[in-house]
Amino acid sequence: MNKAKHTFLIAACVALASQFNFKCFVPGFIITLSVILLPIFLYNYVELNPIVVCFTTGIVSPLFRGIIEYLEIKDAVTTWVMVAPDVFFYFSYGIFYYFLYYKEVKEDLTRFFTTAFFCDFLSNIVEMSIRINISSMSFEIIRNLMAIALVRAFISVGVVISIKHYRAFLDRVEHEERYRRLVLLTSSFKSEIYFMSKNIKEIEDVMKKSYYAYKLISENDYPEELKHLALDISKDVHEIKKGYLRIISGLEEISKDKTDETSMSIRDIIRILEIDTKDFIRLNKLDIQIYFNTKVDFYVEEHYYLMSILKNLINNSIEALERRERGFIKLNVCESGEDYIFIVSDNGEGIKPGNIDYIFNPGFSTKFDESTGNIGRGLGLALVKDLTNSIFYGSITVQSEVDKGTSFTITIPKNVFRGENDEVLYCG
Repeated sequence: MNKAKHTFLIAACVALASQFNFKCFVPGFIITLSVILLPIFLYNYVELNPIVVCFTTGIVSPLFRGIIEYLEIKDAVTTWVMVAPDVFFYFSYGIFYYFLYYKEVKEDLTRFFTTAFFCDFLSNIVEMSIRINISSMSFEIIRNLMAIALVRAFISVGVVISIKHYRAFLDRVEHEERYRRLVLLTSSFKSEIYFMSKNIKEIEDVMKKSYYAYKLISENDYPEELKHLALDISKDVHEIKKGYLRIISGLEEISKDKTDETSMSIRDIIRILEIDTKDFIRLNKLDIQIYFNTKVDFYVEEHYYLMSILKNLINNSIEALERRERGFIKLNVCESGEDYIFIVSDNGEGIKPGNIDYIFNPGFSTKFDESTGNIGRGLGLALVKDLTNSIFYGSITVQSEVDKGTSFTITIPKNVFRGENDEVLYCG
């Protein structure tokens, strides 16, 4: 069904394109744009048999031209004489194309150009021989037909090459988009896995304490019911731990990627974050400007974790700016002495002095959704600090003023990173 639809669509397009023409040589013979489009269609729709396509076109296009000619001259016989040879042009074109190009499986632009030229030239010879006796064709006509076929073949090949380059460009853009989203998604996965893995140790401590409580109750004269309760708590905590381990194992399997084994340039990390942030701001119609400035280039092995740190800080700034006009977020990456410095700042609502000491505590959050009553998990900044300290052996500080903005500064020793670039600018 699709093949038939595409075949008739091509025939219709060629028929319309045939109206862009000029008359030459003999009455009824025209040079049209359609013969530029026809080989382009045949090249791109490789699943269609060119003989079927050209035979269909050889009926539709002359019929369409015939109707227009008849409406103009009101003479059926003259119209038939003018358009009938067109049928043989398209029939011949399909047969020539089939044997010169279609039967060969491998694509070859040079052969396609040669095919387009000979199909055009030979089909015009067939049409002309029907309109006039072939012996009446002068050398000048043949030379002109060759020149026209050559020009149209060049144009057809040029369009085909342009289409190929455009498709390659779209594929590259799509690949970069998929890669960017994969990196961001994997970064979120790995951060969650890290946090859950850390919780496993805390769960183990609770399990040990509950079991110790069970032993203590067993060794003393406490009610039997309390003894069983302590044991049940210990068992339940153990089951929770096993569930956590299964989830962690599943997430690790999902997030496995060969890019884990490679380093990523800090400039690429910041570029991905910048594109993602701009997309989010645009989609949510926020009045926020971003200024990302990377004054140093180096490579990061644990790039997923660094991306998670910076993304969490940027998201924190976006949340602080959602209700403000003319907001801005700045991200600066530079170096100072033996350290790399990452500064994320905004002109948001700021942090109340009484909350500064608690913002990095797990579970602490000032985010409250009035419409749903939901409170934020409070894991973002806790995760940022944990990853900064444990993965990168760095430190994080915060400066904030209510209604003026907040600035987070992360300091990471250079020796944590490998393969760094010497092209750096120092923080001012």
